[in-house]
Amino acid sequence: MRGKQSQEALLRSRVTKLTNNTKRYRAEIQTLKVLLKEKDEKILDLETRLKDKEAQRKDLLAHLYKPKHCVGDKKQQGKKQGAPAYHRPTPKAEDVTETHTYTLNTCPLCNHRVGRAHDTVVKYEEDIALRPRPTVSKHIITRHWCSHCELYVKTPTIPEIHRIGVKTLGYILYAHYHLRLPFNRVKESLRDLYGFRISEGEIALKLKEAQGIFGKEHDTIIALIQIATRVYADETGWRMDGKNWCLWVFVTEKGIRYVIEDTRGKGVAERVLGDKEDRVIISDGYAGYQNLPGEKQQCWVHLIRVAKHRSLALYGDLCVLYKKLLLELEKPIGERDRGKFEGLLETLIVKHYAETEAHTVQERMRRHKPFLFTCLSYEGVLPENNTAERAIRPQVIMRKISGGSRSVKGAQARAVNMTVLETYRRRNPDTPFFDVVLPLLQKGRAEG
Repeated sequence: MRGKQSQEALLRSRVTKLTNNTKRYRAEIQTLKVLLKEKDEKILDLETRLKDKEAQRKDLLAHLYKPKHCVGDKKQQGKKQGAPAYHRPTPKAEDVTETHTYTLNTCPLCNHRVGRAHDTVVKYEEDIALRPRPTVSKHIITRHWCSHCELYVKTPTIPEIHRIGVKTLGYILYAHYHLRLPFNRVKESLRDLYGFRISEGEIALKLKEAQGIFGKEHDTIIALIQIATRVYADETGWRMDGKNWCLWVFVTEKGIRYVIEDTRGKGVAERVLGDKEDRVIISDGYAGYQNLPGEKQQCWVHLIRVAKHRSLALYGDLCVLYKKLLLELEKPIGERDRGKFEGLLETLIVKHYAETEAHTVQERMRRHKPFLFTCLSYEGVLPENNTAERAIRPQVIMRKISGGSRSVKGAQARAVNMTVLETYRRRNPDTPFFDVVLPLLQKGRAEG
């Protein structure tokens, strides 16, 4: 009897435990259901926001880079329907250097005499001269004895004679700075194309000679940079004989100046820009420009790029604000509302974002807030620094090809030559390189 009661008590105890576990599991299941419902709602909200931001991003890209297409449309390949076909323009009569006529008197099939020409077909073939023969000018200078002066004399009309002509100098500038060929490739191209032999040392000397020829033009560009009302500035690394230096670029409407220095300190910008106060300096936000005289405009593209890596939500909001800013810049200055945009930016600065790194971008926005809308107060000031970025890009490519400069004198020659060449190329975008540079070289040699 006692054993039977003990077994019943044991079963009763087990049933009690199972009942308690069931109640506890049911409570946990209920809690998990609530949490799952909250997660589902949050996921749905995030998906909705993501779709909205993606739509904003596509809308911005369509506004900035290409016409807006309907969803599902595919860009048509080739020319547009109905557009005229492209044909190479017919050469002018004065450009024809050779004429060949193909006619006959007898039929090539039966050898009977044929009549007059029924019609005429004219075709052109254009080509280039490979390995044209270099020109060599021989200068004969006679000296004569003057019994009155008791001296050997010669004519005073002798021009300055250079061992290498101005056209070869122009080609060296073209190949090294425009085509970005290193010295050994410039040497090979002169040998292969013209049968002209030159050493790498002579090429370096010719570049330094060009520096002297361009001296006056360089001084003029320096003055134009200092009096400009809008200056786009940027800097990047440069290698000097294996050491880290810095390449600066300053772009204005009338000139581009390159400077290679061993420092990235603000003193370089101070020397280049001078003390002009009524101007706007557009940069990527580098602190070296902040204390210089004049107004400052910082680059929106750099800010948006940073936000894209830190917070996609903030990135989308900044893209929308940037689009509105571009539309505002299309209005006359008197109709632009700078206060409105500063208020919109402040809203984004204090807005809460789920990404923890968004706070870093918001702090940058707070620091740079006074310099993000300067463009609204001035005509022709862009809210981005792509102008300077595009000007410095060719030098970055050349740095990757040649590894930088080997000597300080070589770097100085590069800075002067590139300043003059890029300035004149910017002023004459549709003029062939040699039509611009050769007159400069001839003028400089004549004055030198």
